[in-house]
Amino acid sequence: MSKLAAGLLTKGGTVPESVKFANKPKTLYELLNVQRLDAKKYKAVPQHWFLKGFDECYYEIHRTKYKMYNGQPTHGKAWGILYWNGKPLSEQPKEIRGGLKFSWRPYVSPHSKGVFYDAEKAPSIERRRSTLLLEYGKAQQQDKTQEKQ
Repeated sequence: MSKLAAGLLTKGGTVPESVKFANKPKTLYELLNVQRLDAKKYKAVPQHWFLKGFDECYYEIHRTKYKMYNGQPTHGKAWGILYWNGKPLSEQPKEIRGGLKFSWRPYVSPHSKGVFYDAEKAPSIERRRSTLLLEYGKAQQQDKTQEKQ
């Protein structure tokens, strides 16, 4: 976030809850709730899979059941099909484990630009992973400095 935007959004040195929520890692149920979806055929991937470079590995979510916690549907159960290297591991949806334990993100296919994925032209997995780790480290530093203030 730019300094100008941070200055506009902060009042009296406090950061609004909406900005804090947008920047924090999300559980599976928070991600699905933010997307405002019925979660049918939605694709999500744990953050650590993405950072390790597993490009064709994701869950296709078929059903969710939310539980209210502090007035928000941040807990629950989700069922889906695990795709590993682009191939489904089962035909029937199974319960997704680790929905609260891991940080989740929407799945974006490397083929999503409409052109077949070209490994030579695309940035390497290592470069992408290192960039994400740097961004994550900067976000952690900003959070620490905001807590001190």
